[in-house]
Amino acid sequence: MSDQNPLLQPYDLPPFSAIQAGHLVPATLTIIAESRAATTAIIASQTPFPTWDDLVLAMDELDARLDVTLNIIQLLGSTHLEPAWQEAIGLCNDLAEQYKNEQAQNSALYQLYQRLANSPIAALFNDFRKCALRKVLRKYHLAGADLAPEQQRQLENLNAEINALQREYLERVKDANRAWGKHIQDQSLLSGLPQAMLTRMSQAAQAAGLPGWLLNLCDQSYRDVMTYADNRGLRQEMMVAYFSRASGAVSDEQTTDNESVLAVLLDDRHKKAQLLGYANFAELMLVDQMTDTPEQVIAFLDQHIELSRSTFVQDDEQLQRYAAQHGVTYLEPWDREYFSERIRQDTTGLSQEAFREYFPLEIVLQRLLSFIQTLFGIQFIELTHTDTWHPDVRAFEVREFAEPIGQLFIDPYRREGATGWGAASGLRNRRITAEGRPRTPVAVLSSQLPPPTGVEPCLLDHLQLRILLHEFGHCLEHLLTGAPYRAISGIGQLSHDRSEFVSQVLEQFCLSAQFLTSLSGHFQTGQPLPDAIADRMIQYAHIQPSRETASVLLTGLVDFELHRTYGDGRTPHEVFVSANNKIGQLTWPNGVRPVNSFEQLASDYGARTYSYKWSGVLATQAFERLKTEGLNNPAAGAAFREAFITPGDSHSLMNSLTMFLNRQLTTHSGQPPHSTGS
Repeated sequence: MSDQNPLLQPYDLPPFSAIQAGHLVPATLTIIAESRAATTAIIASQTPFPTWDDLVLAMDELDARLDVTLNIIQLLGSTHLEPAWQEAIGLCNDLAEQYKNEQAQNSALYQLYQRLANSPIAALFNDFRKCALRKVLRKYHLAGADLAPEQQRQLENLNAEINALQREYLERVKDANRAWGKHIQDQSLLSGLPQAMLTRMSQAAQAAGLPGWLLNLCDQSYRDVMTYADNRGLRQEMMVAYFSRASGAVSDEQTTDNESVLAVLLDDRHKKAQLLGYANFAELMLVDQMTDTPEQVIAFLDQHIELSRSTFVQDDEQLQRYAAQHGVTYLEPWDREYFSERIRQDTTGLSQEAFREYFPLEIVLQRLLSFIQTLFGIQFIELTHTDTWHPDVRAFEVREFAEPIGQLFIDPYRREGATGWGAASGLRNRRITAEGRPRTPVAVLSSQLPPPTGVEPCLLDHLQLRILLHEFGHCLEHLLTGAPYRAISGIGQLSHDRSEFVSQVLEQFCLSAQFLTSLSGHFQTGQPLPDAIADRMIQYAHIQPSRETASVLLTGLVDFELHRTYGDGRTPHEVFVSANNKIGQLTWPNGVRPVNSFEQLASDYGARTYSYKWSGVLATQAFERLKTEGLNNPAAGAAFREAFITPGDSHSLMNSLTMFLNRQLTTHSGQPPHSTGS
């Protein structure tokens, strides 16, 4: 059977359409079995004298084969929701997890890496090799390779339980999204909502065999209702439902309350950190970050809370006055974003609906690729006959000096059951084989935008444009790296504060009127965004920023404090309330449990969500140079690429920033951020 399994055949880009559910588990089992045998052979051959090519690169080849296969399987899982597919995918993940735990605690392999690192030849390695080897050894250490056998078994059990709890937490959020729906037949309740949303709601109702409109709990629907719906009751119902997800009981026997899952997850993470010699999970998660201690993170967040106080007060006073002028003397939590949007529109004379008409996805992508080509000196060539996992997916080859250096897949539209706003991932990392042959990187951009409605194409508002640029930044980090080894070349290998940095810089471009105009083209006429509207959009983006600022600070603080202060007797909700009171800007309906559906808590961003704010502060400083020298200046783009993208994870972000800015950087406190290096 293996000779007929497309996952086991040689390929450059995956043969997605040839892969069936029945191929997944046999391919995974075969690759794991062959990797085990090859590992045994590598250990035997390297025991006398470990070398870079025959140890590090040989093991890299084995790990790359399995990881690429798992990445392909995950992409197929976003389209194939049938039980047979999902069961096979779950089994493949379990098999791979078991194998990777086994490899991580392979003492013979670990000792070979240590011997190589301590050998005279390693002292002569270049920076790329030294960094890659340090990361491999750190990975073994954090996997418990230095622990006694009994402690290793404890860690293995904790890791298995942590992974299971994370999956359960996320599944409960998905179940809550699927379980809630509001069927509406009275069109007056929908006053103020964008036409594109009304069309999507009508199509959802038709698909369910219902008249009228059907509202769901996806992030886009929640945002549209809270921002545009004139009906206060609808806004209230939507907000309560959204922030009550995974916080109730289905029956006496079955609960959907994620707080109990989160409590056990935090306990297991805390035990894991202490087993590895750290005071708490927050301290453990800072091992590869720029900050050295949890206290530095808290000081940073406290500092930016205080820096935001005056803006919070000004925005709140403006909001209260405006609402009172429109007959609302007491602002409820579900009123605030609605009236903030009204202030933006009244002040600028501009609505998001008018703005988005100039940003159809097709034109935005075309002009974004052209802009990136100019800035970084590369080419994007669309591959019209490349196999993909869905008909909507587009494939591009990235070239430099007429040579292919990577491939990019763009999956534009939200899939059924998907959550979040967008994502980027690496399907394959860049690496140079022992024979000197390059393996080009492959990146995947999943923008999760609402699909065309039939009435109009996919049109982007300003937030969606920012998110697209953000995720594109991740893809550029993956595609344009010059790092030659898997351990330092992919976005999945970067520390979180570094991985968010380039994306945050790309977002800054959306605050340039010139840049907005360059990306635009009216979906009916093709005319660019008028300068006057572009200028008003920049003004619009700076009005009532407090809710977004406070949300970023709150999620970072709650996430970090849950892990830093674990064991002080507080429940997750009590930690949330304390952090919310500290910031003092956001209000919530009675009885809701926002922490129960905070999906980043159940991901590898746990205890590191603060990095969005951290990298955002630094990105603002880097963007100033790009703005000063010209946003489409190839010389500035080359300097940026050389400083931040080419090194991969071989240089610290602090060193890259100092080089790019030619001065000491700050986090707005007058003190430079710390760095542990790579």
